[in-house]
Amino acid sequence: MHGLDFTIETNRIIQGVHRTMATIYATPTTTLTDEKVQIKLSGFDSGSKVTVRSFLPEKGLHFEAHGHFVVDGNGEISMEQDPSLGGTYTDVEPMGLFWSMTQSPGQKRGLRFMKKDVNKPMQITLSVHKGHLDISALQTDAPIAKTQIQRSYMSSDVEIIKVRSGKVRGKVFKPKGPGPFKGVIDMFGGAGGLLAYRAALLASRGFAAYALPYFRYEDLPSSVGQVELEYFEEATDWLQSQSFVQPGGIGVCAVSYGTVLGARMATEFPEKISACVSISGCSANITVPMSYKGRDIPYLNFDYSRMKTTEAGLVNIYDMIDPLETAPAGALIEFEKAQNLLFFVGMDDKNLPAQHFIDATEKRLKALGCNNYEIVRYPGCGHLIEPPYAPITLVSYYKAVDGVIEWGGSLREHQRALEHHWPKLLQFLDKHVGSQTTSRQSLHSKL
Repeated sequence: MHGLDFTIETNRIIQGVHRTMATIYATPTTTLTDEKVQIKLSGFDSGSKVTVRSFLPEKGLHFEAHGHFVVDGNGEISMEQDPSLGGTYTDVEPMGLFWSMTQSPGQKRGLRFMKKDVNKPMQITLSVHKGHLDISALQTDAPIAKTQIQRSYMSSDVEIIKVRSGKVRGKVFKPKGPGPFKGVIDMFGGAGGLLAYRAALLASRGFAAYALPYFRYEDLPSSVGQVELEYFEEATDWLQSQSFVQPGGIGVCAVSYGTVLGARMATEFPEKISACVSISGCSANITVPMSYKGRDIPYLNFDYSRMKTTEAGLVNIYDMIDPLETAPAGALIEFEKAQNLLFFVGMDDKNLPAQHFIDATEKRLKALGCNNYEIVRYPGCGHLIEPPYAPITLVSYYKAVDGVIEWGGSLREHQRALEHHWPKLLQFLDKHVGSQTTSRQSLHSKL
């Protein structure tokens, strides 16, 4: 029996694509998700064709990527030097096996990778397969070498504080220790619930980040029917009052509909918000009524009759918001009242007319002579601008319309935007959160 096993193994080595010790290894094996990993192969036969696959299980869902390579003259492959000739990405892309992940076959259409439990790292298997295989063949092919790595949104040096104070709810992610740390409120859009992966990563980078839900969480409303800005002011006051938070102003980081809330916070009580990051955002109130201190704030309506379905079966909601030109008085956000603003906009956003919104915002701020803002536009980038090197989602199921929608963007250009935006976002928050600036003071002299 042992002799038979030895013969099979010997034939596999002689007739296969590798030498006596075919190996794939990654450095480091444990990282945060915004960090790069070096992937190399060694011990393979020169000129042989191999497929390198990454596989990520997440709460019963499966995501994966793969690239096609030709082994060099030294029997090696380096993701930093050697191009993928096919697969889920092409060309030299050191992190292509991470950001180009797509849903594995045999699952329902429109899955989106979204880390729900940040306490648990992602367990990613990297494997090597003989020949250039497609995604279907990879489901049953036995690897000739493999390794596993862990990637996390939350560092081991981060602790979590559950918030249940007055009306506000959520979780604060902060570095361990007394601080003080710069405080940031992190909000998402129409998905609802508590999404904490960006807050966890912000905390891993030194901030006290408050993942703030505003509906579909614990005893909060099940839907966004009426927004009361007092809730967000109460959350701001609570965070600023914590001994571990640096005084001098809170930062806000928000995406999609959350940018409406973040912008209103930055303009309705600007003395409390020293920095606001708007990702794929709006320049007016949209969708639902809003009030602050007894004052109703008008909004642009969301007209479901304008929802379309493409030939590919994707739901298009781009034109559902009333035109900006029809905005009632008071609906437009007065960004000139804010302290420091950073806007990230995908020029291929298929979810919101973000490009139109930002053009109107820029025109307004320029006309007023403001210098309190920076706008970063990304060609080929869609709506979901998130921390880099996680699986990119260009289409996915969206509960609000009960269909699969197109977020926009092309894979490589979108990833380039993610790589650029994240360090810029961190630098902006580090500079402006918890510090008084002159931009607001100089602005007042012009109003």
